[in-house]
Amino acid sequence: MGGARAHRNAHDKPLASPAKAVIIYRAFYREATQTTLLVTLTFLSLYVVVSLVKLLSEAANGQFPAHVVFLLLGLELLKNLAMILPLTVFVGLLLAVARWYRDNEVTVLAACGIGLGQLLRPTYLWTAAVAGLVAAIAFYLAPMAALLLHKVKVENTSAYAAGIIPGRFNHTHNGRAIFYVQKVGQRGQLHDIFVSATEFGKSGVLVAKRGYEFRNPHTGAHFLVLLNGRRYQGIPGQANFRILRYRIYALRVRHHRFATITTLTHDEVPTLTLLRSGKPRAIAEWQWRLAQPLSLFVLAPLALVFAYTDSRRGAFAPLFAAVLTYFAYANLLSIAHALLARGQIAPAVGLWWVHALFAVVAAYLFVRRVHGLSLLPTIRGWS
Repeated sequence: MGGARAHRNAHDKPLASPAKAVIIYRAFYREATQTTLLVTLTFLSLYVVVSLVKLLSEAANGQFPAHVVFLLLGLELLKNLAMILPLTVFVGLLLAVARWYRDNEVTVLAACGIGLGQLLRPTYLWTAAVAGLVAAIAFYLAPMAALLLHKVKVENTSAYAAGIIPGRFNHTHNGRAIFYVQKVGQRGQLHDIFVSATEFGKSGVLVAKRGYEFRNPHTGAHFLVLLNGRRYQGIPGQANFRILRYRIYALRVRHHRFATITTLTHDEVPTLTLLRSGKPRAIAEWQWRLAQPLSLFVLAPLALVFAYTDSRRGAFAPLFAAVLTYFAYANLLSIAHALLARGQIAPAVGLWWVHALFAVVAAYLFVRRVHGLSLLPTIRGWS
């Protein structure tokens, strides 16, 4: 109740001097930045660990060479960074202001004429700086990382090795050959290879100690090159098998084409290209990228609202409400994005209705918090 009375009394007291306000705002910037950086590092560490386990599992299954794992990890992180930052900024700002509440600093500031309403200006200035960084990532760096990620996977994935799980029998996409590879080494080298294929009505078996993929730079054709092995060819049930020893044996394989602007997924297309396109999926992707920095301006006042803590009732209820509000916002954006991509809602409506809805909710809750009222008239616990 002390915090609520201070909020009410803040309107009757003169505002603090500009010099004192600058000092308070600087303290706010420092607190919000430090807390947000700590939260961001924590979230990114968890994301890196989960992504690294996934990538190492895929590399062990032969989907790509082991030496590109950390490159893929960095590109994955940069690709999804713009979606992670709004959450970490929201949580960091909430925790920073919550500490001020817990240490009664907000109450002291309110008694001196700086209420929660006066903290909205530095909050939005700080949020604008962070939103600029998120916008640069969402509009430029994330699409570039997504495109490079796709190209690295294409360049480092062999047409044969991509479907091979070491230590198991595998078959090609056309079903005409069966492979067994003991292991996939560094730089995509295959070891202890067994190939069983049918060609011109005759069954053939190829065995080799080592192998690798070769791409002709002039024609673009891909070959699986087998080294130091044998080829057995004949008709099952007959004794006239042909045995051929070879040092180098090349099999032409079907290869993946490099990504072009017509084959890119929408998260890989540059932002300017999306703006020139009138297709629903391009519009949906553009609005999705814009939503990431824009959501920060909606989440900022909500962080101030839910940061309020009451030592008698605990801080878990507001924190739980803040988490629920964030995920409701994020899930509605995802639903609106999917509907817009399918052409089921007009581009003029797009994702804007979600931002407008939560902006109204944020303004309503913020006004009630400034005046020391419960957030919802039917809930007395949040005063």
